[in-house]
Amino acid sequence: MKGLVQKFTAVSAAFGVACLAGIASPAHAQTKVVVDPGKKYQVFEGWGTSLCWWAVKAGAWSEANRSKLIGAIADPDTGLGYTIFRYNIGGGDQPGHDHLTKGDGGGKVPGYKPTEKGDYDWTADPYQRAIALELAKRVKDPIFEAFSNSPPWWMTKSGCVSGSSDGSDNLKEDYFDDFADYLSEVALHFKTEWGLTFRTVEPFNEPSAGWWKSNGGQEGCGFKNNQSRMIVELGKALQKKGLFPETSVSAADETSIKQAHDQLGNYTAEALSYLGQVNTHSYSDGSYRKQLFNRAFGLNKRLWQSETGPLSKSGDEHIALWMANVIIQDLRDMHAEAWVDWQIGDPAENWRSLALNHSKQTFTPNARYYMHAAFSRYIRPGSRIIDSDNGNTLAALTPDGALVLIVRNSGSSDVKYSFDLGEFVKIGTSAKVVRFELPGSLTKQSDIAISGKALSMTAKANTITTMVIDGAEGGACKPDSIIPYSKINNNDGWSTETEISLSKGDSLSIGPHPWEGGRWVWTGPKGFTSTNREIHLGKMDGTMSGYYKAVHTNASGCEGSVTFKVVVDDPAHPFVEPDTTDTTITALRGFDGRVSEIRAGIPVQVFDLQGHLLKSMPEFRPQEFRPGIYVVKQGRHVRQIRVR
Repeated sequence: MKGLVQKFTAVSAAFGVACLAGIASPAHAQTKVVVDPGKKYQVFEGWGTSLCWWAVKAGAWSEANRSKLIGAIADPDTGLGYTIFRYNIGGGDQPGHDHLTKGDGGGKVPGYKPTEKGDYDWTADPYQRAIALELAKRVKDPIFEAFSNSPPWWMTKSGCVSGSSDGSDNLKEDYFDDFADYLSEVALHFKTEWGLTFRTVEPFNEPSAGWWKSNGGQEGCGFKNNQSRMIVELGKALQKKGLFPETSVSAADETSIKQAHDQLGNYTAEALSYLGQVNTHSYSDGSYRKQLFNRAFGLNKRLWQSETGPLSKSGDEHIALWMANVIIQDLRDMHAEAWVDWQIGDPAENWRSLALNHSKQTFTPNARYYMHAAFSRYIRPGSRIIDSDNGNTLAALTPDGALVLIVRNSGSSDVKYSFDLGEFVKIGTSAKVVRFELPGSLTKQSDIAISGKALSMTAKANTITTMVIDGAEGGACKPDSIIPYSKINNNDGWSTETEISLSKGDSLSIGPHPWEGGRWVWTGPKGFTSTNREIHLGKMDGTMSGYYKAVHTNASGCEGSVTFKVVVDDPAHPFVEPDTTDTTITALRGFDGRVSEIRAGIPVQVFDLQGHLLKSMPEFRPQEFRPGIYVVKQGRHVRQIRVR
């Protein structure tokens, strides 16, 4: 939070005169925003950029000039503070092809295996790799992802890494395992020889778009079909080489949020077991942000906005303010855990934050650069996005206990805001302020006083205002209200009773609300478990009598639950109340960071996140499981446990 100066503009008097005169023009209307720290959303992992194609060119700069550029990207105080970097594993085109001209020629990314029968060439791609390795040294706790735009040319149907003749899938049918071996071998070499570990490897880039055709200006590969197959092959290859689960698979980097949502819904359970992260670009179908989040969250998968830019921009709004709106929507509505720009140094003005002159080895920041800094210098990795009930605002709690409020105003008139901070137990007495303004600057402003847990400010036209308030505490976790619903034998009406009596042979459906969003974990008699919201039990008998408990975890990580007592009239198997006597408690660290209670000496069942029973044990012994997240059921109790 370095260097916040003081320049306070008094506006309350003018606003009071307008109110007394009965005038409520848009320029002087006051917008109230409630900030609720009890509604905590994603823990934000950081900001970032892909390295292709700019790093393929900038990696050839002198060490001194390259260092200055990296400082502008990675320094958290004077630069953008980016900590996430996506390294492009090139396919490498067929000799004689000379059409990969995008990115000032940087789009021609060398591959590490230029021929099918030949050896790997570990001298390939020296410049992009030089940038990656220097970032690994300079950045605190960086996250690296490897991604592919195309398999090597000799694995493709067309013999060309820019796509097929008609935009269809371009990997040869019998080369799925070869492609997986290639990607995993590069990841292994980076780790063992160059000391850089990729947390994820992404085998696709905009695979369903249909626009990757041969002789194009950049690498690309249609992969609309068989994504699950590719994920499984890559996961197995990573596992075989000892990289998984430290390095897992990410997918699918679709250009459309809807395509990402739909493809994720089609993945097999085996593919999901290797999938550590859901990636999407936010170029289009923004109305699907919430649906994609709900689907990823329900599957307990990390969700990244892994690439974006002004592909679908319309109107005359300035690009910096337009992109700021994309950031706010991606973090507010999609709850993205990371926000990654396409490339920081694209040749096109609207697509870049830095204008790079590769011949002179110099760079110049533009308006987008300063706009990004208004977000990335203040919402740092580990910050928690919290609720603010206005779509032009973003609120976050930093790891050091500060509240960050960001306000975007792309209109032609100033807007007055009143922030209600009453939900905080404690809050500081003033806010430090910086403001982004056109044509491109980020400047310190005077502090704003906080009185009665309220902050009033004016968002000037065509600006982004960032406010930092120290000493923010409070916000009790607020679980969603669970409404029980059930019906017998598919009758029309749903009941809200939680004690259910049935006859032998009846069927039962239970579908509590909320009906969308959150994660559900069910437990019940005879080792029953499910991660669906709605469950269906058919041809019931007395052995299925008992307590069925649903635990719902909402987007804030807060748990609510409902328990149904189900009794089947079956004289051969009469219902007996289970023994709920507790014994010694063993404390384990749960997935959400809280201590979970697993009773020692009592049998448990351990499931994967898809509900498959892995092992029944006399007591939970975490040392018998590889690192990962598991569902542990003990009697009527269930918890998610992370084994490290």
